[in-house]
Amino acid sequence: MPNKKAALRMDGWSAGYGNSQVLRNLKLTAFSGEVVAILGENGAGKTTLFRSIMQLLPYQSGKIEILGRPIERTGDRRWARSQIGYVPQTHGQGRFPISVAEAVLLGRWGTSYAYFRRPSSADKDIADRMLQVVGLEAFKNKDCRSLSGGQKQRLNIARALVREPRILLLDEPTTYLDRDSQEMLASLIGELRQFETSVLIITHEHKYAQAVADRVLLLEAGVLAEKAEAGQ
Repeated sequence: MPNKKAALRMDGWSAGYGNSQVLRNLKLTAFSGEVVAILGENGAGKTTLFRSIMQLLPYQSGKIEILGRPIERTGDRRWARSQIGYVPQTHGQGRFPISVAEAVLLGRWGTSYAYFRRPSSADKDIADRMLQVVGLEAFKNKDCRSLSGGQKQRLNIARALVREPRILLLDEPTTYLDRDSQEMLASLIGELRQFETSVLIITHEHKYAQAVADRVLLLEAGVLAEKAEAGQ
């Protein structure tokens, strides 16, 4: 993408579990404000790739940069995780009553508030702003357990966004969503460009990937390749 800075750069990246290699000599660049979809069947290495980006998995070889900063030491890895938002495939909200606003605010935990520090007015302001971004401001006082599948997915994205990440990872975001909810999610992903956030999506839905992403990559047996130009 012209005139865009790389939010993520991986070069020669190999990683796995123990002596088992899952990712092989992988090369990936994602730019600020870009949406990249990564297609792959089960066992292709998609989850391992996200765990590598989040610095949750020891690597075997290669280099990674987040926002131009080489990630080499423990402090680098801790900083890298602070720049990344993650939305898992599941969207359960637990069994306890908690409002939508409170659930989103929990995304700020460990950034500006924690055990003995209460959320500040700035924390609450950004939570309210992200509820507006995902279209849930009218539901802020509702019990989050009462939300539909699509609404819960938007809540999870808002909870990731309140950390103000520069990279957002979405793991199979269309799972359990009906067609209307998938369309709303596609619109939301497009709106995230305003934050200059780099969005990486793991999915097995080829048509959806083409619809929402700037680029579609194919991950097969731990090897990543350009699949096709995508659509926005």
